[in-house]
Amino acid sequence: PPRVVASSTCYRAETDTGREPWGLYRVHQFTKVEMFGVTAAESGAESEELLAQFLALQKEMFSELGLHYR
Repeated sequence: PPRVVASSTCYRAETDTGREPWGLYRVHQFTKVEMFGVTAAESGAESEELLAQFLALQKEMFSELGLHYR
């Protein structure tokens, strides 16, 4: 199946702690990498197999980098 990786810049509003001065709006900027794949919808097994491949790849990358993941 075709596989694609996309990278995008994202912004997320900071959670409101109630301690910020009036009118201050802060956001976090981060870069996100997403993996996409296209499979046939005949049985659903293809999709589950591709998801398992993506998860195995992510676990391998995070482990090699020494990062924790859930």
